[in-house]
Amino acid sequence: MNTPIKQPKIHSVKYNVIMNAILTTSTFLFPLITVPYVSRVLGPDNNGIVSWAYTFVGYFSLVAQLGFTMYGTRECAKLRDDRAALSKTVQELLIILFASTAIVYVVYVVCLFVIPRTREQLPLMFIAGLSIWLTSCSAEWLYRAIEQYSYITIRNIAFKVLSIILLFIFVRNTNDTLAYATVLLVGTIGSNILNLLRLRVYVTFSRHYTMNIRRHFKAMFTFSVSNIASGMYGQIDMLLLGFLTSNYALGLYQLVYKIRNMCNSAVGAVSGVMLPRLSYYEAQKGHEATTKLMAKSFNFLVMLGLALMAAVVICVQPIILLLGGRDYLPGWSALVISSPMILLGPIGSMQSQYMVAANREKEYTYTTVTGLVLAIIFELIFIPIWGINGAAFGLVLTEICVYALRTYIIRDFIKEVHKHTDYWKIIISWIAGCAAAVAISWLCRTWSPIPRILLAAVGFCMLDAMLLILTKESFLRSMLHRRK
Repeated sequence: MNTPIKQPKIHSVKYNVIMNAILTTSTFLFPLITVPYVSRVLGPDNNGIVSWAYTFVGYFSLVAQLGFTMYGTRECAKLRDDRAALSKTVQELLIILFASTAIVYVVYVVCLFVIPRTREQLPLMFIAGLSIWLTSCSAEWLYRAIEQYSYITIRNIAFKVLSIILLFIFVRNTNDTLAYATVLLVGTIGSNILNLLRLRVYVTFSRHYTMNIRRHFKAMFTFSVSNIASGMYGQIDMLLLGFLTSNYALGLYQLVYKIRNMCNSAVGAVSGVMLPRLSYYEAQKGHEATTKLMAKSFNFLVMLGLALMAAVVICVQPIILLLGGRDYLPGWSALVISSPMILLGPIGSMQSQYMVAANREKEYTYTTVTGLVLAIIFELIFIPIWGINGAAFGLVLTEICVYALRTYIIRDFIKEVHKHTDYWKIIISWIAGCAAAVAISWLCRTWSPIPRILLAAVGFCMLDAMLLILTKESFLRSMLHRRK
């Protein structure tokens, strides 16, 4: 007798946005607890090799997932009200994923014994390699398709709290590298085990379904290529550093990488929820509504991105001292060089969201593949010359080229968007805010890191916000008018 299938409760869009905001905030806040502790306990060398191991494994996970992050979500969302069709589709997709993951994992194990760099760290690489299975076969795309955002948020936060507890218990000295790798596995994707256990709540598995697996292959191809390419070029700096430099250099750069990602998470929270609304506007309200929404989003992204970029550059040493300690100070120049990524990354993501919403997936795929090729070329050129500074410079140069390419492809739309933006007002206010922050940081240069960062931030925000209000910048004006 089959277990009755539970009808998922679909919450409002506002509720889902709140859940996504909580999840995004936790992704930003939890590293503020874990990064300083791990950086000091493990030191640059051990910290670097663990970060590189997960970066290396991440490439295999990208291939094994076959772009299901977007494709699986889209296909299951179409069928969420037809439980039989949904169950059949989920079963077909899981078969594809199990097969692709098994093939990729075999290749991964072979690589461990063939590549000298991985052969030196076999226990660590096998622990990290479990993430290939946990990431690929978790069916996270199903839970997003049926909009179970409260479950996703609570589950992720619970396992992050568990990982922090385990971190303080088992990671106590520089030799606890394997313990840290295991805790990292639990905190990031250990919660995916619950996804597998809960699958039967929403779908029925049966041998009597007539499987039509081949129907997914053609549609999956574009999503697979774009997902793999974008994921690869976003981490290519860490991967190639592991082959071309030392564990110490990796340790310095992994802190730069984490700080940059935390800032990107804060800025990118906007672009992450834009695709459904852009798609709706394009279909229902017309192109003009899409243009105005994009203009407001770009205004906000530029304001926040420039602010965080300035914070990283002006307070680079206090930030590194706070999150890593003095051992990581030699990485300050790489962090400064890579700071434009805080702005370029989320803006590029917004452009990509529009391209997908406007049914221009093929052009989006071309840009991501081009980005991967450019990133490999630039990193191989600059890392041997400048080390971690070269890695940072190569990634920034790649992002500038890809941004220029996307802008050219959607140039007509960008021209329309620019009519509703206030970039000059934002930039002038930002320059004044930076001057205030630099002055405050210099006056407080002998203080401890936290007061220096806070006072510089307050000085920047007060002057920047005041000038934006006085110049009647459109985004802030609309927010103030809405409150009134």
